[in-house]
Amino acid sequence: MSDMESRIRDAMLAKLRERDPSLGPDDLTRPVADLDLDSLDLVELHQRLERELQVKGDLQETSGFAFLDDFSSYFLKLASGE
Repeated sequence: MSDMESRIRDAMLAKLRERDPSLGPDDLTRPVADLDLDSLDLVELHQRLERELQVKGDLQETSGFAFLDDFSSYFLKLASGE
């Protein structure tokens, strides 16, 4: 796992654990709906990843993500400059 992937994973876990401290790395592949995240949680996750990676994402695009993996892929791509 690259440094960037680790930073994304850690930021996402920090947000998830605010909601449920028992969540772990395996939960990062689950559907958003299974984690009982509401729209505010998803906006906060988006903003946390923007701050951590110092990038600007498109909130409209990420609002449609069904899986947490989608956030990881999207922000990894942004941070890599692709």
